Amino acid sequence: MELVRQLAGLSVSHLRQFRDDDSYVDRLSHRYTTTICVVFAILVTTKQYAGDPIDCWVPAQFKPSYEAYTDSYCWIANTYYIPIDQELPDDESSRRNKDILYYQWVPFILLFQAFLFYFPRIVWRTLNVKSGLDLVNLVDAAIKYEQVEQYESRDRIMSYLIVNIERYISARAQLTRHHIEKRFSFLRRFFQLFFFCSNRHYGNYLVIVYFLVKLMWLVNALAQLFLLNAFLGNDYYLFGFEVIEKLFKNQRWTENRHFPKVTYCDFKIREIGINHFYTVQCVLRINLFNEVIFIIQWFWLISISAATVYDFLLWLYHCTVPREKVHFVRRHLGIMSSFHPQEERQLARDFVLHYLKDDGVFVTRLLSVNSSDLVVTEIINQLWTRFKTINRLHSSSQGQHQISHDNNINTSTLGANLNYQNGNTSTHNIQRPRMSRIPPPLPSFLHRTTHQQLINDKRKRSSISCRTGMKDACRIIVKLGTALITRENEDGLAIGRLASTVEQVS
Repeated sequence: MELVRQLAGLSVSHLRQFRDDDSYVDRLSHRYTTTICVVFAILVTTKQYAGDPIDCWVPAQFKPSYEAYTDSYCWIANTYYIPIDQELPDDESSRRNKDILYYQWVPFILLFQAFLFYFPRIVWRTLNVKSGLDLVNLVDAAIKYEQVEQYESRDRIMSYLIVNIERYISARAQLTRHHIEKRFSFLRRFFQLFFFCSNRHYGNYLVIVYFLVKLMWLVNALAQLFLLNAFLGNDYYLFGFEVIEKLFKNQRWTENRHFPKVTYCDFKIREIGINHFYTVQCVLRINLFNEVIFIIQWFWLISISAATVYDFLLWLYHCTVPREKVHFVRRHLGIMSSFHPQEERQLARDFVLHYLKDDGVFVTRLLSVNSSDLVVTEIINQLWTRFKTINRLHSSSQGQHQISHDNNINTSTLGANLNYQNGNTSTHNIQRPRMSRIPPPLPSFLHRTTHQQLINDKRKRSSISCRTGMKDACRIIVKLGTALITRENEDGLAIGRLASTVEQVS
């Protein structure tokens, strides 16, 4: 057992210094493909500048310096390819139509390809950092959580993961705006999904950015086939099928029209006012390397394209289909005893669709791909526990508010037993109007009332309450004034003051 543990510690996954925040197929594009292109570029460059990429057959009267000049000239000025069983055209323009233009630029082509494959990675890192959630640090923490044995360290790492994810969810909920939370039509949702109208407010920012980057990798892989076809010519996008056909037919691999080894070169030498025209036959040794490199590249680009299409559809299914998202989270919740599938089925659905949303499910899946399911299970269950606590506190606050509201219904009775000279007794019962029931505001992830709406409603309620109180006060003063005025021996001055007070209040 100890031997197995030591061998696992020597694995590449433990020795690597790369920081992952994407899937394995993505790393095939931006890491391995980029590395392959750079290695090929170094190999070809070494052969070109440290070796002898071309060797031309020259007339016997040529001195060694003439021969070196011919090799250099034909390497720079391009050569042209005509099959050995065909005659050379007499027209110089017909020969130039067969020029081979690429072999001097192969290292630069390979480096440019490496940059194109790495560019979506730059876009992904730039845009996902803007979300406020550092996915690289989260993945590193999840990997360290598996490797650390001390309980205190594991607890601190898990707290770091939970706090960052929950902070992102809370910040997203607080930034929700009124026009975002409206019920959108199907057409508007379609444009949001396919024209990248995303934001942290929607809870799908990371998902949309990730799909955008995956499309960039897919388009890049397919476009490079046609880019190489434009640069190399001769229907390069069909080159792999020709190789497969020859392999199945057991044909001998000799001369290839895409990467010819034997070419021709025309040049002129001026001697004492006379121009001498020469046509020499050259061997392009560098094309031995170029042919192998671009055969490998053709199959690699096709494989990368197919893998990217499959991975894109798989992530699209996992991150956009509600049933699949709920199933993924419930599968991890079912491992722990704190989840009751029958009683909490609807609550779990609310937890996934309204609390975690697309970004939360995406982050947990990304952690599952790059670390392990056990870490993700622990994260989801802790988030689930906190969600239930918030939901329980909200339910209890609603109940307390209802009890307080019932106890605070105030019915005021004003009894005025006033004895008048005629002996009559009048009783006036004035009842305070019942205020409208105002439920407490819900958390932003449990309802669709925005923060601004709550402020406006509060102001309206305050204004209504003030107006209602003033009307009640006016009624009481008027009734008291009427009763006092009917008294026979009342001072006229007091009656006048009371009447003026009633007018001012009214």
